[in-house]
Parts: sequence; C-alpha cells; structure tokens
Amino acid sequence: PNMARHYGLEGSPGVDIISACAGDRFFEAPLVPPPAASRVRFIGVGNLVRWKNWHLLLEAWARVRPELRQRGCFELWGPTQEDAEGRRYAAELCARRDQLGLQGMIEFRGPTNAVAEKLIAADWFVLPSTNEPCSVALMEALALGRPALVSASGGNVDIVQAGANGRHFLPGDPADLAVQLEGILRGERVALDAAGLRESVRSRSGRSVAAQYGELYQRLSRPGR
Repeated sequence: PNMARHYGLEGSPGVDIISACAGDRFFEAPLVPPPAASRVRFIGVGNLVRWKNWHLLLEAWARVRPELRQRGCFELWGPTQEDAEGRRYAAELCARRDQLGLQGMIEFRGPTNAVAEKLIAADWFVLPSTNEPCSVALMEALALGRPALVSASGGNVDIVQAGANGRHFLPGDPADLAVQLEGILRGERVALDAAGLRESVRSRSGRSVAAQYGELYQRLSRPGR
C-alpha cells in the first residue's frame, strides 16, 4: 500500500495490489537460532548499486560509539554490477570503509547462491535503501526468523512494524541509523519470536501470493468483467 501511494496508484480504478513473494522454501525451513557468536551479526543482501544506499551503513557505523561498535559486524552479500558505475561504487565502498577504519567490522563478500544459509548465520537483516518497492531478501529474512532494520520508506513500512518484527530509521539519515544500531548492540529486542517473525510475512509466501493471483484471475474472468 505504501508503494502504491508512492507511485500514485492507491485507490486508482482497476488497480489491484498484490505483493511480491518469497519462495515457499524459506517458510518451510526449520526455525533455528543464530549460531552463538561474540558479536551481533548484521547482514545485507543485494547488488552493490548506489541506490541501495550501502554507503549509508558505513557512515552510520562510524557514528556508533566505539565501545558499542566493537560488539557488531556487518556482511554484505551481492555482486558488483559489471559496468563503470558499478565498479566505481564498489571501489568507493571499500575505500570509504578503510578510511573510516572499519576493516574487520564491515565486509563485502560478493555474490552467493546460498542466501538462506547466509541469513540464518546472521542476527539482523539490514536494508538501507529508500523507497524500496518490495524487497524479496527482506521477506526471506523475516521468514527465516531474523528481524530487520530498514529505512522507514517505500514498501519497507508495509512489511516491517517497528518494535514488532524490526526497527525503522529515518530515510537517508546515518545519524538515526546509528541510533538504531546502538539500540540493537545494547541488546534491545523485538517483540516477536522467530515463529512470529515468520508469520508476519506469511501472506507474502509464494503459495499465498499465487492464491491471491488465482482469486484475481477468477474475478476478472466472470461474466460482465
């Protein structure tokens, strides 16, 4: 609904809103706690493109108080775009990380075909992009029982309820993102357990979304439509 408003489609005649979906296997996998670790592990999943705002995470991490910063780490899994801008952005991320002295806390891991395994190995999912329409990786993380820290914009606010299955930060604001990171690093938790996190996106499973499309097609095929 929020993205429909963003695109000026809410309430438009002849428009039905059906969510993107996460694969059913993410809802069928066992719910397991994150592996025991000395640090809180944050994960991002997505292409290294500028509009995803991965640089915002760097600027926020540098603002976290040093005694808390050492309690966490962040891994980004996703490919570099094979064009000049993509390579430039990837180089900028690495250079800025090193300039801020965040080596060993921020890592850019590259592409992976084992998204579920990477998500299960983390404590929190992070999505810093502004006006993300409907992140599949976000739904996958929640379906696997991992809370999410997201920009309070776009489809994120349709999926993440602050305090229940995740946390919001002000779009494009590294200072507010740092505040949210500090809360998590201090041990603040969300209200829902792993099963509740999964149920919060149950309506966005492949099976559920397929049923919504089926109902829509049946309705459109009735006489008089």
